Amino acid sequence: MSTKFSIQRTIEPEESPFDRQQRISWWDQEKLSKAKILVVGAGAIGNETLKNLALLGIGNIYIVDFDTVSTSNLSRAVLFRTTDKDRQKAEIAAIRTKEMALQDDVCIQWFHGDAVWELGTGIFREMDIVLGCLDNVETRLFVNRQCWLTNTPWIDAGIYELGGHVTVFIPPELPCYECATTKEQREAARVRLSCDEFKRTLLKEGKMPTVQVTSSIVSAIQVQETLKLLCHQKVESGKKIYFQGKLNDFDVLKLPQRENCIGHVTYPEIHSLPLNNSVKLRAFLEYVSQETFSGEGATLDYRGEDRAFVISAKCKTCAKSINFNRPNFRIFDWEAICSDCRSSFGKDAKNDVSKDEMKTIGNKQTVSDFSLKETSESILNMSLWQLGVPHRHVVAVRAKDQSYKYYELSQGNPFIEV
Repeated sequence: MSTKFSIQRTIEPEESPFDRQQRISWWDQEKLSKAKILVVGAGAIGNETLKNLALLGIGNIYIVDFDTVSTSNLSRAVLFRTTDKDRQKAEIAAIRTKEMALQDDVCIQWFHGDAVWELGTGIFREMDIVLGCLDNVETRLFVNRQCWLTNTPWIDAGIYELGGHVTVFIPPELPCYECATTKEQREAARVRLSCDEFKRTLLKEGKMPTVQVTSSIVSAIQVQETLKLLCHQKVESGKKIYFQGKLNDFDVLKLPQRENCIGHVTYPEIHSLPLNNSVKLRAFLEYVSQETFSGEGATLDYRGEDRAFVISAKCKTCAKSINFNRPNFRIFDWEAICSDCRSSFGKDAKNDVSKDEMKTIGNKQTVSDFSLKETSESILNMSLWQLGVPHRHVVAVRAKDQSYKYYELSQGNPFIEV
């Protein structure tokens, strides 16, 4: 006796925009549609990478950039238009990426801000892969450390003239990006900060000589490696794919591993807290002082961070104390001179300070440990954001017995969805 059946639905392969790629034997379109990809940098490479991700059907794309669109961006950025000048790169890139996306339920979110100081480790922990479309060592070092702390794969891409490079890093496989940097590169990464660790007012912007075809080639390699990772294909970690377009030459270089490199430290365990960085310091300390967390006497420890909370500093010229009560990266170098001394400099005071020609007199007063008993009332009433804790950060808390626990501020989303 034959079994009866009926056809409920037929699908014409050509109706799917992903038909051709799904014909690849190892392809996993469902994996791509569920993937979370963070793209750091929405410039020349970032534009090409976002375009590629959208057309491939990546389901969740997060874009970060602190810059605005300039005229010189237009010839190298497929997502920007002449009418976008002075608008935020992250927002415009998100809007145009959404327009290009072929997946109906795609989620595109953007954040206009400085990734180094404003995005916490928890953001990187949430991602499947992080793509670095960057033009500076400082942010690369930051991304590298965040990805190693959370065991998140990341892919670095860079361009220069007709050449470019792509490197895949898959923690905990060594080397990491920082392993291969020189001492000079690591020192140059702090160029945005003065000798006092304050923000420089004037900083000459580097202009990278390149053309759009180079960013297209490099982005294609970066996204191809992303697809291989997502679809569980073999990808080699710690090898730089280098392309020199002038000579049509490809090289694959194994990066060196550096002993005692601090770039590949990993958190032993991360505990999620239903809090965000808008919580007051007092409330945070009371929360983690519960026995189920770190217990009575818990201390927020900032010593392992690249940021410092500055109470005051002495004027560079007269040694008068200047009150700040701000994290160092929110203090400009010219503020290290008191208002009386600045007034004597005239209208060029900021320019003079930024030359760093004057020597610092005395030391800053900073706080690295925050506790209910030892911290002043004024600071206890500040939010973690005011202290310099970025969105969705993982913070270190020390218990009475000097043991540490690491907590992610898991609430809140700094990204805006289009």
